[in-house]
Amino acid sequence: MNSNYNSYQKGGEMATDLTKLDELWIAEKPSNQAVIEKAMRGLGAQWVNSSTSRADGFVLLNWNGKSIAVTSVFGHMLSMVLPRGYESYQRYVEQSKELGRWDFFGFLPWFPPELLYVAKPELGRDGKPVTRGGQPVESVRLKLVEQLLRKAKEVVNACDTDREGQLIFDEIVMRRLKQDPAASRFKRVRIVNTDDKAMMETVQTLEANGSELWVNLRAAAVAREECDFLLGMNLSMAVQSLVRRERGAPSIGLGRVKIAIAVLVDQQDRQIAAFVPYDAFVPIAQLADRTQLRWFKRLGSEGAPGFNAKGQLVDKVLADRIVADVARGQPGVITNASVEEKGEPAPLPYSMGTLLVEASKKLGLTVSEVQELAQKLYEKHKLITYVGTDCQYLPENMHERAPEILHALRFATGAVPGLDKALELANPAFKSRAFNDSKVDEHFAITPTGGEPVGLNDAEAALYGMIVNRYVAQFLGPYTYLSTVLTVQFGQDVFRALARKPTRAGWRAISDLSIDDSEGAGDAVDVSRFREGEQIQAVGARIDVKRVDPPSAFNQATLAEAMLNAHRYVRDEDYPTRAQAEEVRKVLSQTEGIGTSRTRASAITEVLAMGLLFEAGQGKKRTVHISDIGRQMLGLLPSHLTSIAVTAQWELLFSLVAKGQIPASAVIDQQKQLIKYVVKFLDDNRRAAA
Repeated sequence: MNSNYNSYQKGGEMATDLTKLDELWIAEKPSNQAVIEKAMRGLGAQWVNSSTSRADGFVLLNWNGKSIAVTSVFGHMLSMVLPRGYESYQRYVEQSKELGRWDFFGFLPWFPPELLYVAKPELGRDGKPVTRGGQPVESVRLKLVEQLLRKAKEVVNACDTDREGQLIFDEIVMRRLKQDPAASRFKRVRIVNTDDKAMMETVQTLEANGSELWVNLRAAAVAREECDFLLGMNLSMAVQSLVRRERGAPSIGLGRVKIAIAVLVDQQDRQIAAFVPYDAFVPIAQLADRTQLRWFKRLGSEGAPGFNAKGQLVDKVLADRIVADVARGQPGVITNASVEEKGEPAPLPYSMGTLLVEASKKLGLTVSEVQELAQKLYEKHKLITYVGTDCQYLPENMHERAPEILHALRFATGAVPGLDKALELANPAFKSRAFNDSKVDEHFAITPTGGEPVGLNDAEAALYGMIVNRYVAQFLGPYTYLSTVLTVQFGQDVFRALARKPTRAGWRAISDLSIDDSEGAGDAVDVSRFREGEQIQAVGARIDVKRVDPPSAFNQATLAEAMLNAHRYVRDEDYPTRAQAEEVRKVLSQTEGIGTSRTRASAITEVLAMGLLFEAGQGKKRTVHISDIGRQMLGLLPSHLTSIAVTAQWELLFSLVAKGQIPASAVIDQQKQLIKYVVKFLDDNRRAAA
């Protein structure tokens, strides 16, 4: 749907006269506008302007005696004015021209007393801004929304329920109408499930847009927007000056997320380049009953000759000596001989972050392609719940709908191979760990809505199947098995044999699910004749050699996974002590990592488009690498800004603002101090090199 080509745009006036407008609903996108209209009509609302709604740019309904208009925006309708739009910038440029020099360091740091915003331009059929007199024409849809806002007695924010969705609505009210979006006439609706039945419940449940939850969420969005803008603009101008680009406006679009992505890839590439492949030696001891014990570790091996930092045995001579001693009858002491029944819960439902990673790996798609498919399943097909979520848990009251959803999924068996068998085994009364209110924030995990999958292409069906299987797995119970462990200590060397015997398939009855066999199945081990403390001898020994190759280069899927799990890439050597590095890992593990569910895919695409990264190879073998330009850019920046931890730590601060634990102003002030430091660092280095 495009507002650019309706009668309202052409004539400048609405076709329908609105002398009375009780309520206005504003959705974030046309697809959500459509499901809102449909839900209201399903509840008995009469469509007043059915013949002119396209011309009007909104749908007018009469519902329970109220006149209600439903319209939409197209995401953010305002953008921040770039430095060249400020008078102070223009004055500096003119002075620089007169003095015959060109750099921005005399202008930086740039902190305008008030940040300016401008309406996004109207777009033509070719996707380019429409101009009049050489100037871009303001969005016609924004003008329409402003008119409706001024006419309506009450207004409902029906944008997405994350911080950006909150800001999309609130910024129009604040910056165009100059009103407080927390005022009593502004309401809020939470749209998380767009199927017909859920929407008919949703449109009848409104809350105050000025409640603490939404006000804090907007504050977090404003803090994120201002922090990223100020850092990006100051850094872009500074780096532009260093590379001596003689132009009048920033052209290097740097920011904390893009820098962090480049750092991740650069760090991985350097680790690969510096890695020297080696052999790790694993002595194997064989007992009389043919049980094979694998060398596990040497007690007190940290820092000892023959062992690396991971505790692996890398000295062939030492490995031969261990094998020879064991083979000659060195007595070993049984330290553990146990059989224990264990259970493994079903993997949690998908967040957008985990779905991007696993679907990209499994389906061989780019992360942007996965995100686009998920958006279609949510908006176009209405088969899954809201996709802009970083949560993998579900509200406990959603468990009440399990029988209904599982029953409805019978109509999806044609699109999801093996689903019929899984549904036969599913027990809707079983409540998995995924249903946990304490783990849910403003969003919850992605789940099927129960709608019938019709008209899906192969890629959409494959992604839908992954989401359905994760949901159904929550009702199959845990996978249970007997875990057998036999541990024998020969001198200071610990050997062990592990085995796993399944007792109940549980969620593993769904073969499509990703399975982590960290313990491994192993060969059968009978420990009934062994007693802890008993001495034992091996009847033979040998060495298993494991070649250890460099880590793999990132592809888009593993890069998105690294962004999601940034704490795993914090290196000890980047901190004064290992304890400090561990503390940073602990803090970062509590955040969403680098970027958000909305931004990770587009951020990777943008950094590739900027030329900071490049891809090599084809298909599933395509990998991502740092470019010469990307590495040069990172070399200019202070180490504090090129730490993987930095952007994730900022996300933690934004989340604290969203929870009302710290004010947005404190975060923005902290960002300004960082910008001052970065600008001074770059300027000092420039002067030293001159």
